[in-house]
Amino acid sequence: MRLNRRVHAALAALGLLSLITPGLAWSQQMFVYPQRGQSPQQQARDQSECQAWAVQQTGYNPMMAQAPPPTAAAPQGGVVRGGARGAAVGAVGGAIGGDAGKGAAIGAATGALLGGMRRRDQQRQVAAQEQAYESQNAQLQANFNRAVGACLSGRGYTVQ
Repeated sequence: MRLNRRVHAALAALGLLSLITPGLAWSQQMFVYPQRGQSPQQQARDQSECQAWAVQQTGYNPMMAQAPPPTAAAPQGGVVRGGARGAAVGAVGGAIGGDAGKGAAIGAATGALLGGMRRRDQQRQVAAQEQAYESQNAQLQANFNRAVGACLSGRGYTVQ
């Protein structure tokens, strides 16, 4: 019966801790079990101290908003804009050659093709930047979690 109360008290304390600190990513990714019969209050204190130690060791704090790096917005209308420019250049070239309409049509098609290619290249660059940021952030989070786990293990907890 006493153990049952202790388990309920631990669950209540952990629930309260999760309400107080909803932004802690590490608390959502780790399971911590007190091996030495630590009280819920002691466990909460140890987790808080270990989190502070992990921030100090890794330089990463999951509670701080990690804003993604600014990325250039993907260009809009690259195909239309390229087509319009190509048509203008093609019309001038076609006028010199004797057929402005044919030159404009060729220029518009070429300009649209080049504008679309440029737009896709820029979209790929933005996606690559976002992927690199997410990968770096995941690595920082993993290092932070390892540091918290090492600290809690040293204090007599099983951490998974």
